[in-house]
Amino acid sequence: MQSANAVIVTGASNSNNGGAKKDRETLSISAVDANGPVADAKCVLTNSKGDWSVSAPDSVEVRRSDSDLQIKCEKSGYDAVTTTIKASKTQIPRPQFHFAAGGSGDDDEDAMITVPQYAPSITVTFGSKQANAN
Repeated sequence: MQSANAVIVTGASNSNNGGAKKDRETLSISAVDANGPVADAKCVLTNSKGDWSVSAPDSVEVRRSDSDLQIKCEKSGYDAVTTTIKASKTQIPRPQFHFAAGGSGDDDEDAMITVPQYAPSITVTFGSKQANAN
């Protein structure tokens, strides 16, 4: 019988960087068990920039950080799942500011900036349900 809790992280590539915001990104959180999707798992995501709560499955916007992302999900009847996701780097379009004076306007090499990112899709897998202590 498999009772291990696990977290599957997908999409950690530049093709989906959580959006083009310089200081925030959107992460999709879902929860499953051996029988399929689990609704209403309470998850808390924490990094050096703050804490965010979400009921999986859902999406949550977090502040970008170079620090690890701590995830803890709980659901009645299951052992809590905790994990850490390391930040990677991605390129996003530089926010465009137009000033009336100066600049050649042809600085394509500055069109992208590097920002920290986490995987945009996170699936938390709960192990087998806790045995009832009678």
